[in-house]
Amino acid sequence: MNKYKQSLVLLCLYLILSSVFYISVTQKSQQVVKQKIIQIEKQIALDLPLLDLSNELLKHSGNKDAVNSYIKALNSYIDSDDLRVVTIVPKSEMVTPIKPNQIIRSLSTSSGFVLVVFSVKHTHFTLSHVIYYLMFFVLSVLVSFWIKFAFIKQSNKQLINTEHQIITEPTPLVLIVDLSDKTLSSSCNPEQKISLANKPLCFYLALVEYCTNNDDVALSHNKDVPGELLELANKYFYRLIELGHTVRKRPNFNNSLEKTLSEIRAALDEVLNECPEEKELYYPPKAYGEGSRSRLHSYGLANIRKGNIEIIGK
Repeated sequence: MNKYKQSLVLLCLYLILSSVFYISVTQKSQQVVKQKIIQIEKQIALDLPLLDLSNELLKHSGNKDAVNSYIKALNSYIDSDDLRVVTIVPKSEMVTPIKPNQIIRSLSTSSGFVLVVFSVKHTHFTLSHVIYYLMFFVLSVLVSFWIKFAFIKQSNKQLINTEHQIITEPTPLVLIVDLSDKTLSSSCNPEQKISLANKPLCFYLALVEYCTNNDDVALSHNKDVPGELLELANKYFYRLIELGHTVRKRPNFNNSLEKTLSEIRAALDEVLNECPEEKELYYPPKAYGEGSRSRLHSYGLANIRKGNIEIIGK
């Protein structure tokens, strides 16, 4: 996590905490003020008969000094800078528009309605509030560093796991066929080279190429070798001649098929001795059973596409 992201996390945390605190304090303050106003209204309603207010019907001017003294005494009783009673007047005498921070409440009397004007002061930033905001900032800093540490720890863990997988992941086996010396070997033990005669070598390479190009092919022991497979075998045989190998005559790949496959299997057994789990990919299947079961058998390399064969001198 870079500094920009950490700063963004810090800012978001601080704004969230501060906003929640501000909303909570504001709602609580409004609730307290509302309850106080209700209590003051009840007290004024009880004292109204004793107040010498003006009465337009009776042509009575009232005693404003006495009313102001009552308001002063009432504010002393309230003892709050956030809420004060501004004036108490009959509704008919209320002509001055109220200020944004003032609230009007109406009380009903036998001679009409009396209006009570309250002044409400909302204090958003007191010393205690500032302390809380500083605490939120410190907490946001600590949490942002904790998130950064957790992020770095998780990233390092993933990096270590990835490196471990790369280190421990086994290298795929490669079956190496070298036409220059007519040998088979594998990448897990390249020093161990097994020689193979011309016929089984050419037939195996042809079988690999044929099965790679033909999915789900069925090659039966009881049928002649397909023409395409024979052409591929002859191609590799002529390649051996081009490489300078001494040969007497071109072999008949249709003859002694099982013997040819046995020689291939024997060579693969030695090459893949240390990797027996890989045999299924490269190993021509053996025929089991007799009669109809044997006739249904295929010596084709069904999974050769998943294998990895390197032919040197092709």
